[in-house]
Amino acid sequence: MDVTIKEKRENPSLQRQELFCEVSFEKAMPSRKELREAIAAASGSPLELLVIVSAKGGFGTCKAEVKAHAYKSKEAFSVERKHLLVRDGLAEKQKKSQAKSKGKK
Repeated sequence: MDVTIKEKRENPSLQRQELFCEVSFEKAMPSRKELREAIAAASGSPLELLVIVSAKGGFGTCKAEVKAHAYKSKEAFSVERKHLLVRDGLAEKQKKSQAKSKGKK
């Protein structure tokens, strides 16, 4: 898998880098975990502070456009959207309480 970082944008207010990458692969689209590992290695960012925001591959192609956020610290990392952290395996999904679900019926 080849990773080409097309653009790096500094976002000082959120203490992160926004990475726009192009990933080339052989067969099937790599998993989010594999994408995170490859982008972290290419950018020099710590793996635990990197979040994949989107990964879009075209049908029949062996390339994907990936957008990722690389944070500077754990404190800055807390502003990321929770569903993205759950997708990447960096946070647990919160379960709804049964009392609320019974009241909605």
